[in-house]
Amino acid sequence: MIKPNVLSNLDRDDDGIYGTTVIDAAQSLEATLRERVAQFHYKDYLASISHHHSIPVMDHEVRRFVDSIPARGIICDVGGCWGWHWRNLHEYRPDITVVIVDLIRSNLHHAKKFLKEQINKNIWLVHGDATKLNFKDNSFDGYWSAQTLQHVPQFKDAIREANRILKSGGQFSCYSLYNSPLFRLVYKSLGKDYVTDGIVEGHYYLHRADLRQRRIVADVFSNFVSSRYSEILFKPELRLNFFGRENTWLGKLDAILSGKHPFLSILARQLSFHTTKPFDPIPDKDL
Repeated sequence: MIKPNVLSNLDRDDDGIYGTTVIDAAQSLEATLRERVAQFHYKDYLASISHHHSIPVMDHEVRRFVDSIPARGIICDVGGCWGWHWRNLHEYRPDITVVIVDLIRSNLHHAKKFLKEQINKNIWLVHGDATKLNFKDNSFDGYWSAQTLQHVPQFKDAIREANRILKSGGQFSCYSLYNSPLFRLVYKSLGKDYVTDGIVEGHYYLHRADLRQRRIVADVFSNFVSSRYSEILFKPELRLNFFGRENTWLGKLDAILSGKHPFLSILARQLSFHTTKPFDPIPDKDL
């Protein structure tokens, strides 16, 4: 067990998790809800996950992302929770190291139970805040976040931190629930509030992915940002969550449907932003 250099300024606590963070007022409501959820006992982690995320879709997205990471690269997963995205990483990219950062320490305890022997081998756990990452500049080859930054009121601060900790050429991918016109109509027909930017049912903050967020990512990284639509069929809000189960053929079909085509925005539940941290310009020797 050799601790990666990115953790050199962090100490490991008795629970095997590195670092600690103080939750600020802006995220206290979210933290209270997430801490309460983390206290539940889960007999089957993947079954629970499939009610909220499409496992086949996100497995597909993870593989696409990992393919862009260089040999022996290191990824920072911000808001990684139970770490389920990386459960099979050792089978196809054992050279890669993943550092999972989560605001809720209890989530990382679940990650230890779920990922077992992978912890402190190729996956490491850090208690931290997306807006104040305790890593040195230019440390990571990849930054991954799935449905986490949508709950962070200081979105731009989190993006600045992503840009700071990524190496030049590092890959950025961030997934959030999409501000879908179709879903807005569905919610209205059901008499439900469709929150695009605000507090959901008095429990947590949500800002659905939109063009403003894409512009923020582009401005901070000073680079082009591409978008991908995903979870085209998976709709747990409409009780269509059987698409989310691991290895189902319908889920695999949903994964294939994911892409950049604008027409997908009609049905997509999720929108993601992707970019690369540019390399510093080479100084002109003649100057």
